[in-house]
Amino acid sequence: MKLWKKILIGIFVLMVIVIGVAAYGLYKIGDTYTEKIEPEMKRYVQMTEEQQDEYVIIHMEEFMGNFLEPEQLQPFQEILKNNPEVRQAGVDWGRSACAILITDSTDISAGLSPEDNVKYTAEREEYQQRYDKFRKLLKENQVINSDD
Repeated sequence: MKLWKKILIGIFVLMVIVIGVAAYGLYKIGDTYTEKIEPEMKRYVQMTEEQQDEYVIIHMEEFMGNFLEPEQLQPFQEILKNNPEVRQAGVDWGRSACAILITDSTDISAGLSPEDNVKYTAEREEYQQRYDKFRKLLKENQVINSDD
């Protein structure tokens, strides 16, 4: 067998392995969603607005874990605790993030009243504006750098 055929077979085998690993990763993400996130969001839609705000505050560090460096967590917690404007912007952004999860789930959104459906859709649509406002406030309060 010629060298180029062996290389092609090797590339094909490598591609099959990569596709398999990617499919498994997506499967595990789906499992995480159905086992953890979806039940949380089902409980979230049953809460009052005040309870939802509290839920977002309690889970804010978890939400922000993807955006903050470990050394930024302490200043973030302090500013969230001591600055009502930053806290409210964080709550608004977190509510929009939850609204995305809720409206993307056919199981959850099918059980919503028309009013709730409109509410969560509106919160979903405001995600980027709320995120930008929250990040701006965090930058102004020097919790995150301008280039983050």
